[in-house]
Amino acid sequence: MADLFSNLGIDVKLLVAQAVNFLLVLWLLNRFVFKRILGFLEKRKQGIEKGVELTHKAEREMERIGEVRHRELEKARGLAEGILEKAKVKGNDMEQEFAAKARGEAEVLLQKAHMEGERKKQDVLREAEAELRDRAFQLAEKVLSRSLTKKDEALLREDLFNEVRRHG
Repeated sequence: MADLFSNLGIDVKLLVAQAVNFLLVLWLLNRFVFKRILGFLEKRKQGIEKGVELTHKAEREMERIGEVRHRELEKARGLAEGILEKAKVKGNDMEQEFAAKARGEAEVLLQKAHMEGERKKQDVLREAEAELRDRAFQLAEKVLSRSLTKKDEALLREDLFNEVRRHG
């Protein structure tokens, strides 16, 4: 076999030395480097798996929070709609109450105005009646002083007073 290796140009001693060196380097690498690298890779793998697991867990938690948030928003929306409806009803009630109160006050003011108008009307009628009486006396006096005697004047005056008393 040594002839075969020598025909191929391979030195057996050198080949054995290289094989021993290779095995020695392989053993050193395995003992000091590969175990540490494999340990580091294993830790890294576990860290990544833990991160992926935490990510999935966080996603599930976010979905749960989203669902809870959605339910709470719906609940709040329903509550807000109820409050808004109550406010509308109360607003309508207050509007009707204010309108009724305003109508009542307007009627009172209208009645007061009507009574004041009647009072002024009566005052004007009394004043007109008094002025009419005064003018009637003045006119009667002028007419009677020209054509009537004193006795006729007294009778007419008495009749006029009686007439005014009956109407006044």
